[in-house]
Amino acid sequence: MEEMASTVYGPVPSWRFGRSLGIDVILSPKTCTFNCIYCQLGRTLVRVSGPGEVKEYVRVEDVERDLSRYLERIDIGSLDAVTFSGSGEPTLNPDLGKMVEVVRSLVGGRVPLVLLTNASLLYRDDVRRNVAGFDIVTAKLDGGDEETYHIINRPVKGMPSLETIIASIKKVKDEIEGKLMTQTMFLHTTYGFTNCDGERLENLIDVLLDIDPYVIQLDTPYRPGGEGFVRPATVEELKGIGERFKDRMGRKIAEKRLWIFGEHDMRGRKTSWRRHRPLQDEAMDLLKRRPCRAVDIADSLAISYQEASTLLGDLLRKGLVKETISEGERYYRPSSV
Repeated sequence: MEEMASTVYGPVPSWRFGRSLGIDVILSPKTCTFNCIYCQLGRTLVRVSGPGEVKEYVRVEDVERDLSRYLERIDIGSLDAVTFSGSGEPTLNPDLGKMVEVVRSLVGGRVPLVLLTNASLLYRDDVRRNVAGFDIVTAKLDGGDEETYHIINRPVKGMPSLETIIASIKKVKDEIEGKLMTQTMFLHTTYGFTNCDGERLENLIDVLLDIDPYVIQLDTPYRPGGEGFVRPATVEELKGIGERFKDRMGRKIAEKRLWIFGEHDMRGRKTSWRRHRPLQDEAMDLLKRRPCRAVDIADSLAISYQEASTLLGDLLRKGLVKETISEGERYYRPSSV
């Protein structure tokens, strides 16, 4: 029987959270309640509307084992966050709350525990209980109206309305001791749709300011994603959208509570390792979760850019990865994606 891939990967170089050690509580194939047009993992292969439809779960003991092994090899003091994300919607795992407790006991409160969620299941009481232990819950919200929500996120049958999702995000904000953040992907398409201007943008601004999270993150799909018709917003466009938020929020508040891709950037710092597994295995574990550039691999594994380029060249020759150009940058992802 083939050994299950490690549930721990990275650390990922994140513009939002810096050196972010990933915890994947879903694993491939990609399993989600959405089929977002921009997802860096590609199209959703297993589409479900709730935890009961997932056939096999990552277990608490899997995460405990993999993280314990990881912490023997990496200097936890060089991490900025431990982030629950990976190969699908993490709140689909019914043991998520127990996993948070285990991970916190292992890292000893030295780094914040972050959840990245599409917010589709936060209307469920059991799911909100499971997310209560995170230091930061980052909820995705890409549309401020029902039509935009369906065009961008393509929810599976049985998912709640946008109104219900917004209400559930507010409930999480009120119920958790940690901080609620939101993330919004601003994008264009080759067929003329965009959430970067007009009424769709105004709706988003209204909704996000009404939620009033601790931080509003303005993002764009700069990595290669699931659909070829998607185009990222430019950094200048994001800054312009940021100006709209600043006018409404007040500039002093926005300085602390508005993160804009292209302005706020926590990438570029190397992680400190005690020892590695085979670098090819560690690189592949990371690439299965997100497309990466050579510089991302170098920063994650604390190796030189030349070593990372050589490593990726070897993976290319073996047919394990493929190369994609996105916005002038060279990204690598598994050949199977």
